Amino acid sequence: MDTRFYQSPDLNIERLARDLEETFLIQGYQVQHLGNSERMIVQLKKGGSLETLIGMSAALTLTIQRSAGGVMAMVSEQEWIDKAAAGALGILFLWPLAVTAGAGVLRQAVLEGQLLSTLDTLVMRQRADVKIGPLPPEMQAQMQRQAPPTGNPASASPQSATGPRPGPGQIQCLNCQEINEAEDFYCSHCGKPLSLHKRLCPQCKAEVKANAAFCTKCGTSLAADA
Repeated sequence: MDTRFYQSPDLNIERLARDLEETFLIQGYQVQHLGNSERMIVQLKKGGSLETLIGMSAALTLTIQRSAGGVMAMVSEQEWIDKAAAGALGILFLWPLAVTAGAGVLRQAVLEGQLLSTLDTLVMRQRADVKIGPLPPEMQAQMQRQAPPTGNPASASPQSATGPRPGPGQIQCLNCQEINEAEDFYCSHCGKPLSLHKRLCPQCKAEVKANAAFCTKCGTSLAADA
């Protein structure tokens, strides 16, 4: 995951997102952006249904986020975000599993360099005196905690991630390990449900196991309820 830190608090990140979208739309890419004045997401990809089947249409995702002393930007390869679903759930940003496959990886690497170079140019247009450099150490640690897993998604274990433990009135997402408020139904970081729906016996309303064939409280068959 490549990053940038622009030492200028006056950058208009919404304008940057719009300018990036216009630039890559002209080049024939599918582009979308979403977010607000504090954090914007820009996604771009090029490819049809055939490339989707062979893993070459993953979206290159740029996150532009305002922080202390400037603006940080990070690039990763992720699933294409459904803007309608994200808006309905109130999700600012999703962290799906990274997608990597064969020749698609090489093409995405070239596009990543082009994306960052274009972003540098657009930033300089807004503020010619901006200083461009690496992320400060404390921000680098934050980016590493937020980064999606790499390699084979099937081999990644959600429980292996490290991070803060939930406190009173909080709940930890089993998918991304981030902390949410106890009354939340969906994770504000990855969009996954924070708890599985309970299965109840249709007769006595007792909670039953997901794979149970009979209720252990009243003996009712659960075959029709499965």
